[in-house]
Amino acid sequence: MTALLEVDDLVVDYRLRRGAGFRALEGISLSVGPGECVGLVGESGSGKSTLGKAVLGLAGVTSGRITFAGRDITHLRGAARRRLAGEIQVVFQDPYGSLDPTMTVGEVLAEPLLVAGTSRADARAVVAGMLDRVRLPAGAVHRYPSEFSGGQRQRVAIARALVRRPRLVVCDEPVSALDLTTQAAILDLFVDLQRETGVSYLFVSHDLGVVRRVCHRVCVLYQGKIVEAGPTRAVTEVPEHPYTQRLRLASPVADPARQAERRATWLSLREPA
Repeated sequence: MTALLEVDDLVVDYRLRRGAGFRALEGISLSVGPGECVGLVGESGSGKSTLGKAVLGLAGVTSGRITFAGRDITHLRGAARRRLAGEIQVVFQDPYGSLDPTMTVGEVLAEPLLVAGTSRADARAVVAGMLDRVRLPAGAVHRYPSEFSGGQRQRVAIARALVRRPRLVVCDEPVSALDLTTQAAILDLFVDLQRETGVSYLFVSHDLGVVRRVCHRVCVLYQGKIVEAGPTRAVTEVPEHPYTQRLRLASPVADPARQAERRATWLSLREPA
């Protein structure tokens, strides 16, 4: 299978005050195939969100290459990057801050279509169909984001990302701000939409349980490097790297005895990976 997205030996440095530098990513290589979901998992500061930003053109690349559909997009800027928005989209973590509160849901969803040259009549039809796909009522077009719950707002954000039928969506911690029940519903929605549309996901999360539910493959990042990668079941159930093992043991379970056992094992693995 030919990869849709390829990242080859990527390095990202951030420039800090007084000329100091910080290496956020070092030697990252991965691929995402058509219709595939690849997870990026790791704790805060591991570099997973930086990788998503690099793919989106929001973080400068020091060295290495990012290829999308056979095209080098590593340093794409300006109009060329804006044209790529029809094929690469993003769903951010915060459903409260990612939607313009002054626009109705209908206006939020229609805007990217109108910018791309779609007629208003066609945009209305596409918006109505997308609302149905994300399981929101047709009347939502006339309401404002503040009138919806967090889970409903995230459905609007997902609809906005998919309204132009992109080939890849970068999902940056899209359920971490939601309660567990709502998380499950949104994750199921991601899976269903992928089956219906064939879209690919680069799915960023700190939670192995989340990526286990939606991803085909997983890359584990630690201090800016991939320390383990492979099929989701293998990485999340029988991890080989000590850091991945700690991530797995950090996920709580309902059984108090098992939880106590997991915590004891986690404590024994606290030494740096």
